[in-house]
This record gives sequence, structure tokens and C-alpha cells, in this order.
Amino acid sequence: MGVSVDKEYRFKRKSSEAGRKSAFAHKVKNGGKNYQRNVQERINRKGASKEVVVKISGGAITRQGIRNSIDYMSRESELPVMSESGQVWKGDEIQEAKEHMVDRANDPQNVMNDKGKENKKVTQNIVFSPPVSAKVKPEDLLESVRKTMHKKYPNHRFVLGYHNDKKDHPHVHVVFRIRDEDGKRTDIRKKDLREIRTGFCEELKLKGYDVKATHRQQQGLNQSIRDAHSTAPKRQKGVYEVVDVGYDHYQHDKTKPKQHFLKLKTLNKGVEKTYWGADFGDLTSRENVKKGDLVKLKKLGQKEVKIPALDKHGVQHGWKTVHRNEWKLDNLGVKGIDRTPSSSKELVLNSAAMLQKQQLQMKQFIQIKQAMLQNEQKMKIGIKLG
Repeated sequence: MGVSVDKEYRFKRKSSEAGRKSAFAHKVKNGGKNYQRNVQERINRKGASKEVVVKISGGAITRQGIRNSIDYMSRESELPVMSESGQVWKGDEIQEAKEHMVDRANDPQNVMNDKGKENKKVTQNIVFSPPVSAKVKPEDLLESVRKTMHKKYPNHRFVLGYHNDKKDHPHVHVVFRIRDEDGKRTDIRKKDLREIRTGFCEELKLKGYDVKATHRQQQGLNQSIRDAHSTAPKRQKGVYEVVDVGYDHYQHDKTKPKQHFLKLKTLNKGVEKTYWGADFGDLTSRENVKKGDLVKLKKLGQKEVKIPALDKHGVQHGWKTVHRNEWKLDNLGVKGIDRTPSSSKELVLNSAAMLQKQQLQMKQFIQIKQAMLQNEQKMKIGIKLG
């Protein structure tokens, strides 16, 4: 008896369309339909995440909205709440917490103002979550959050409460007044949220917990560096202090390939940024770069890199071109080095090691692809293939 297979399985997927990478290739590399199913398996294999989480969860526009937020935090006065100074309210005392957070003279009673426009938020709700693997004690979690917020915003009022009613998800809710005691409005931006998350992580580390706060994307960081250099004395413009140098998984994520990196800090404001690139291995070796050195770093543009192009059997049949950032690095403490940049904008990686690397990557990709295709067919036709 024959088996009917849907038409979509009789054809090879397109490798690209309109310049986009193949969606199927992405599924192969990242798990596709089985991604969520494999989460627990990855945790068991690689260990649970150590990342702390900080997120905005809404806010209040009216006085009653503030009271409602505190009611939610306290589970209608069943759980205690704490102020920015460490004062704790329980039961009927939580009414005092509400009065502490409400400004009767200035906070609106209605959502709309006299002009028919919605009022601005008067409070911001923030949630702090440690990784379950850290097993943070409730009192340590509350104190870490309180100190983090108080250090960042010493002139603001806020209340916080601990929740552990969701399975394996302890967290702290914060209701934060956006205007400080002088009436100045302080909206929490993405940059501020990153700083809060980093501060929260550091407070937990000081208490002995094994946690991380890795920022994958740092929007606004380049502007912060430009601002730091623009306000620096002339002798410090464009100069960095080396914080770290080495070779690790990209963005310190063990699921990604390894690369050379250089972590630098501006001299006047201490803004830190980590730069990643294949060139940093040779550049830092040539300049004998180590922690504490003063360096100048400049991006020159991009250069073309030719790497082996393989057919489906892993045999090289030419070259394919990719692009790589090109950098200029000067160690101010090292003299007498030939720093003349190469006039060629093309680099050919034709070593045997590069060919073997490409062949290994293709072999792994094909194995995963075949396994996924078999699983998809089993699910589609509803029988087990021998």
C-alpha cells in the first residue's frame, strides 16, 4: 500500500527569497517546532539560566489606580508591603502605604484632563525576578530590590511587595512614583532599566548569590560613549582604558561560536562597552594589550573575506564572500610598532583549518536538517516510518 505525502514535502525548500535567509534553515539551527519542547532538555544539559529579569508591567494614571496597584501587590492587604526606607505595613496598616504613595494635591482623580486628553502616568509598576536556580531568600530579594531602587532614585517614593504564589517564580512588585520629592518627573527609559537590572544583579551578588545580568543589546550605548568623549579633556578624547581582553563565546553565550573581544571604558565617565571581532586576536597580540592599558580604537569600515564554498558533499567548489569589520587599535604605552594598514580590502581564508571548520559546520547542519524533516513527516502523515 502506498503512502500519500503532501506536496510541500516533495520539493526542496528555497534557500532564500527576496534577499531573506531561509526560514527552514533558521528552524534547523534553532529547533523549529520543537523549540519549546526542548527547553527543559537544554536546561538539564546546560544548566538553568542565571539571568535576573527586570521589566515594566504598567502604571497608574489616577489616585485610585495607585491604590489598586497596592491592593494587587498586597493581595487585598493579606501580604505585607515595604517603603523605600524599609518601613513595613501589614493588614489594615496598608492603608498608610496607599496614603504614602498618593499626592492628593497633584495626582488626578480622572483618566482624562479638562482638555479631553489622557493624563500622564503618576506611578510606574516594575517587576524584579531572580533566577529560580539562585534560590534567593525572600528577605534578601526584598532588600536587594529596595537598595537598587533607592540608589538609583534616592529622592523618589516607592513601595514593594514579595510574591511567590506562582510555581517556581518568586518576584517582587514595585510601585514607583515618577515625580520625585521636588516635583521633577523621571521617566524610566531603556537605558535606566538596564542600569536597574545591573544594580539588582550586583546587590544579589553581594549577598552571595550566583546570578548574571547580560545585556544582549545596548541601544544608546554608542551615544553615551560619544557624549563621554565630547565632554572629555582634549588629551582624553578617543582614549579608553582596557577593562578586559580575551577569547570567549560571543556575548558570553555558550550557544554561540567563540570570538576575540575587547572590553573598554571611557576615562572621564567610565562608560563601558565590549567590542567583538575576529581581528582583535591579531591586534591585541601585536599591541601587547592587557588590562589597565590606555588604547585608541577606531572602526575603519568593512572588508571582504572569502571563505570556502562547499557543495552538498562538503567538497569545495569555489569561494563565497562575507564581510568583516576592520579596526585600528593603538596601545598608547607601546612604541615602535608598524601600524601601517593593509591597502587590500579583501582577505582570503584558504587554510586547511578553515576548510575543515566549514565542512564540520555543514555536516552538523545536514544531520539536524534530516532529523527535523523525518520528524515533520511523521507528524504530517501520522505513521511511524521504518
